This record gives sequence, C-alpha cells and structure tokens, in this order.
Amino acid sequence: MFRKRDSSGELAIFFATDLHGSNVCFKKFVNAGKFYGASVLILGGDVTGKMLVPIARQKDGSFLASSAGKDLRLEGEEAAALEQQVSDMGFYPKVMSEEEFQALRDDPEGQETLFHELIRERLEEWIEYARPRLAEQGVKCFAAPGNDDAFFIDELLADSGAIELLEGRVVEVDGIEMLTTGWSNETPWKTERETSESELRAMIMEMIDRLERPENAIFNIHVPPHATALDQCPKLDENLRPVSSGGNPVMTSAGSTAVRELIEAHQPLLGLHGHIHEGRGIARIDRTVCVNPGSNYSEGVLNGSLIRLRQGEVRDVHLTQG
Repeated sequence: MFRKRDSSGELAIFFATDLHGSNVCFKKFVNAGKFYGASVLILGGDVTGKMLVPIARQKDGSFLASSAGKDLRLEGEEAAALEQQVSDMGFYPKVMSEEEFQALRDDPEGQETLFHELIRERLEEWIEYARPRLAEQGVKCFAAPGNDDAFFIDELLADSGAIELLEGRVVEVDGIEMLTTGWSNETPWKTERETSESELRAMIMEMIDRLERPENAIFNIHVPPHATALDQCPKLDENLRPVSSGGNPVMTSAGSTAVRELIEAHQPLLGLHGHIHEGRGIARIDRTVCVNPGSNYSEGVLNGSLIRLRQGEVRDVHLTQG
C-alpha cells in the first residue's frame, strides 16, 4: 500500500497517457510530480512508438531519410538533428548504411526485430532517466501498457525497480483500490491488445470481483466508456480514411460499451482513460468522474490531468498541457 497525502489530507495524482514513444513527453511526465505538486504519477497505455525511421548513410558522407512524407538528403549535423526530432515525435530513428537499408527494406521479419530492439533500448533509457529523478522527488510512479504495446514491455516495466507495472492488477494508492487494464475493444488497426466487448467485460469483472469497495475505487482502463465526450473521434471508411460531410469530419464514438456498462453498474470514484487522442476532457457517468487527458505526443506536448482526492471524493480535476 502506498500512502502520501499532503498536510491538508489531499492526494494529488498526475495522470497522462498515450505518449507513444515520445522522448520529450516522457521526460516531462517524470518531472510532473515536482512541477504540479503531485505525489503519484500514473502513465496510461500506449507507452511505445509506432514507426521505425531508417537514416541511410551514403558513400559521399551524406544521409538519406524520409520524414513527414518527404525524402531528405542530410549532412552530418542535419542527420543528428533529425534523429532528435524523430525521437521527440515518438518514432525510432536508426542510422545504417545504404546496403543495410536496402536489405532491410525487403525483410519484414528483420524490420520487426529491429523495431522491437529499438523499443527495448528506448524503454531501458527511459527507466535509467526516471529512476534517480523519481527517487529525488519522492513520488510513486505506476504504468500500464495499452492496446498498441507489444507484450514484452510488461517485463521491462515490472523489472525496472522504478515504475510499478499495473496491467491486470488491483493495487492500493493511499487506501484507494485501483484496477488497471490496457486492453481495448476491437479497432480497425488490429492492434496487440484488443478483444471483443464480452471478453473485455470478463477481464475487467475479474478485477472488480477482487475489490472490497468498487464504489471507492479507481478504474484505470485505457479505452474510455462509449458515447461520452471522451471517446469521440473521426469516423473512418472501409479504407481507413476519415469520412467528411460538408467539408467537416464526421465524428463517432469509439469507446467501449462494456466499460460504460461496468462504470454505470459499479459507480467507481474515478475513471482514468486514454486511447482516443481527440477525446480530451472530463465526463460524469452518474457519480463517477471520468478523465481522458488526450494526446499531442507527436508535437512534443504532454497532455495530462491533475486530480485531487480527499476523504473519498474527487475534489477537482485540472487538464494540463505543456
């Protein structure tokens, strides 16, 4: 059990999610306890990035790369700057020879192996960055994977010694029970951790059954409840292109009906969600306060939420950005 309230008896939690590999956003997250006066940091799902960016070294000493749909020829300092930019956007740059690039281009298995190696390297770097800073701040840090995250990252987080892995667990934060899963309902992208609504409901119910007081708990569930301000995103056609009407995107609900039903049935104190980057906001389902801080990771901007709890109530929630 973790206990750390301030002198007024309030527990301050900083919650952020969907960093998708962004170096700059993770560093901001680690330092958020000190900046916002929070004693608990919770990192929601989708920790890792989505794409490998090769930077091919040419025989004349220049580099070829592709960024934002444009082919680039770069000199040494420019290539280093691109590496930094790509890393801050959440992607994984890799400098290699032109021969290595050509071989990799025709090797899907090699691409996946390298991609996972780079994910592992960055997570290990993040953990080394976080360990002394979290200790210095005296804050407790929790994290969970999301539907986009490969399963091997769970072991890295669990063994970090700095960040406590939450997936599938019920833990106590200052006497408040918290259940967690990064799994989502089905998406058009067929991601690592998604399942049917019925299976997702069963996974969450298994944890609810372990709660002593569901009405006083935190439901830390990556996918937001269906048909709320937190799950609105552009509707896609069969080719995964946004649908528009009158020049404006058509919006739809992509959250989970199972999550909504379970929140309605058990009325937890607080719901922590992410997954839908556009769904930044605060919503109530009867007495439950649900939060989705949204995500602007590709711009190096950390969206978050500062939540204050006192005497079994959510005193206030502030959406942050910086």
